[in-house]
Amino acid sequence: MRLTPAQLAEKSGSPAALAESPEIVRLETLRQAITHVCTRNYTNMDFNTEEGTHLRRRDCVVCDDSIAIGDLPSLTDCEHRPETCAGCYADWITTQLQGSTWREAKCPGSDCDVVLSYHDIRLYASSETFEKYDTFKARALINEDPDFRWCPASGCNSGQIHTTGVAGNIFTCSGCGSKTCVVHENTWHEGESCADFDNRISGRKQREQKAQEEASLKKIKELTRKCPGPGCDWNIQKNDGCDHMTCTKCGYEFCWICLCDYKKVLRTSNAAHARSCSHWRL
Repeated sequence: MRLTPAQLAEKSGSPAALAESPEIVRLETLRQAITHVCTRNYTNMDFNTEEGTHLRRRDCVVCDDSIAIGDLPSLTDCEHRPETCAGCYADWITTQLQGSTWREAKCPGSDCDVVLSYHDIRLYASSETFEKYDTFKARALINEDPDFRWCPASGCNSGQIHTTGVAGNIFTCSGCGSKTCVVHENTWHEGESCADFDNRISGRKQREQKAQEEASLKKIKELTRKCPGPGCDWNIQKNDGCDHMTCTKCGYEFCWICLCDYKKVLRTSNAAHARSCSHWRL
């Protein structure tokens, strides 16, 4: 049976957890509740039951150090004998909890597929690794509630239950007071309904699209010319080189800047260019 964050806090019996509003769940409070529930059944358990474990020794299968059997970690659900030292276990857990594998961190035993329990990780992981794992687990539990939302404001770790039927589209964080639109996933558009906001944004997008199209046409006009040759209307693009152009379709030669017949330039002089052309010379 899945427990909601509020039910977990109640089941834990933690005074700190019960002091919170059932609609508001602080991450640190839920972490304390999870720790209380997941570890209270292990307080009196002794996993090293072999006689004389303080005298007998065994080599760690990872680092090969000789360790007293009583000092070898025993996982909650593993049936094989302890075979990995505490240091190697801590390193193994850190590696296993990286990325998306944190939910399925397994025993390092070669023939063991047992998934490490919350108690195992709390007992054998480094404090830094366990804190990260604890945060992952708390957030995963909270996120199972479809009505729960985290505050998107920078630096705020607060979250709460938000139902649009009660609170509408405005998510008001109980921790920092910031307001967010749950429809647009952005800062609340003060003074505008969601429909008004959509209309304004839609109009702005249309103007931006029109400006982009005009800029593209201008760029195309700058980079292309229609061949001025008789009966030819071929589009020509100039990528590099001089302004003496030759149409690849009809063979007409012309000046890229003023479109004059380049054969006239060759027969006479640069005076054949238009006077506005940078190549014109007397």
